[in-house]
Amino acid sequence: MTEVKIPNHIMRFKSAILGCRYNLDGESLYSVKWYKDGHEFYRYVPRNKPPGQAFPLPGINVDLRNSSDIQVMLRRVTLQSTGVYKCEVSGEAPAFNTVSESETMTVVSKY
Repeated sequence: MTEVKIPNHIMRFKSAILGCRYNLDGESLYSVKWYKDGHEFYRYVPRNKPPGQAFPLPGINVDLRNSSDIQVMLRRVTLQSTGVYKCEVSGEAPAFNTVSESETMTVVSKY
């Protein structure tokens, strides 16, 4: 895992871009999964058609068109969007090496 970029504070109703950079050292990518407070809300699997898939979660509105293996865009965040976000990257078989990193994002109604 190279870097997870998550806004520490963001205004309510703005879009949030959650970034996840990684280096697989020559391995192929199996999946990138995003979690909020331990619950998966986005998965990117390159061999799937389409590769990106969102799962319903309160406070989470994934913009699939602007999401990929290296970023997830959340539209119109709400106070419910506050939480701990984790990016988990897995390499392809046979090893399925997995790394993850977490950051907290707090949604505020005004600065």
